[in-house]
Amino acid sequence: MRKRPVLGRVLLLGGLVFLGILLAACGSDSQNNQSRQPLRLTLRFDTGYVDEPYNTTLTADGGVRPYRFTLEGNLPRGLVYSNGRISGTPQEKGSFELTVSVEDANLSNRTQKVTLVIGETPPPRLDQVFPLAEVADPFPYLFRVRDREARGFQAQIPLKDLKLALDSFKADASLLYVLRYNEERGVVDIDAVFTSPRKDLEAFRFTTTPLPDKKVRPEASFRETRVAFYDKNGKLAGNAQAIERAASEGKYRYSDLEAIARNWGRRLTPATPSPSAPQTPENNPPQSQGSPTQAAGTAQETPPAAPTDQTASEPAQPPQPEEAPPTQPGQAQPPQPGQAQPAQPEPAPQGQPAPAPSPQTQRLEGDLNGDGVVDQKDLDLLRASYAWASVGAGQAAPPSSRTPPPGEAAPGNSTPGGGSSDPNQTEEENPDSSEGK
Repeated sequence: MRKRPVLGRVLLLGGLVFLGILLAACGSDSQNNQSRQPLRLTLRFDTGYVDEPYNTTLTADGGVRPYRFTLEGNLPRGLVYSNGRISGTPQEKGSFELTVSVEDANLSNRTQKVTLVIGETPPPRLDQVFPLAEVADPFPYLFRVRDREARGFQAQIPLKDLKLALDSFKADASLLYVLRYNEERGVVDIDAVFTSPRKDLEAFRFTTTPLPDKKVRPEASFRETRVAFYDKNGKLAGNAQAIERAASEGKYRYSDLEAIARNWGRRLTPATPSPSAPQTPENNPPQSQGSPTQAAGTAQETPPAAPTDQTASEPAQPPQPEEAPPTQPGQAQPPQPGQAQPAQPEPAPQGQPAPAPSPQTQRLEGDLNGDGVVDQKDLDLLRASYAWASVGAGQAAPPSSRTPPPGEAAPGNSTPGGGSSDPNQTEEENPDSSEGK
């Protein structure tokens, strides 16, 4: 009689175990059915831009992993496909039709056509910082370059019922610029180039003050700021609108400012004297101060100066060398006491120094004063004779000028602040106040 309850318990326990196994099998079947969804391609190609790194990964879901992708079609120049990834830096714009196929472990496959779009690189973004509320006290204005690298920019900033404090203008150390402030019209014009492409930085700032008895809302003025950015390759970025400016009589343009920034701090290597043309002691007297000591085309070893703010003071003019008496071709002129031997313009006979290479082959682009180094003197010379041309109106090549022989002053004084033959021309004809760094 006692064995029956035990047997019933065993049967009941066995039934529960069987039911559990059955339920587990059903659950596993359900999971397998869920994992065996149809194979699908899930492609999404973001828009790419010329000269900007691009990469995307081909994706799929469903089916049985692993997947094997294939790509057919022509990719833009600069992009490559490998192991399900498209990567590189595109060098051409356009729409490119591609065909993507995927195959899973069960040999199921799917195919989809997709278009990859490569567009023109958008320009850097201008970020202006100023108070949003109405103000009656002085406040700072910040000009920032965001998102993409810029080589430089040209900007026009209106100041409605505001006055600029020129001495408050501060620029980034890598920025070379020319600034003009027209107080009567209330406009700030600035041309600027970085010594190397920059982004995500504060380019410059200044302090401005509302006119007496005026309360102004800065946004009403600064929302009309116009800017044309130049990309990292020095090309006008995006669809920048032209900025009309009153042209002056200056001869230097934005392209010259860009050349100075590109070669900032560089200097020419002095020409190596020819070993086959030694000089005799009689023809090589001591050099006097202010006379040329090198052959035409060689560079002086003067250290470049860091860019500084433009000042009103004019430095002293360099001493002019004394004129040497003319010489006959092929005949050496005996040196006068205290006077240097002038360089021979024609190829000298044997025993005389060999002529240096042509100055045009050695001159640095941006070396406006021809002293063999691109530095603050060239920037000051450019500022003193700058043509405010419209943005996008074409860039002129640096003005050509002959290289004077030793003893003759170079056209356009090479001292800081020097410019055209009439250094006061720009100041007299243009009432704008200027400040620069």
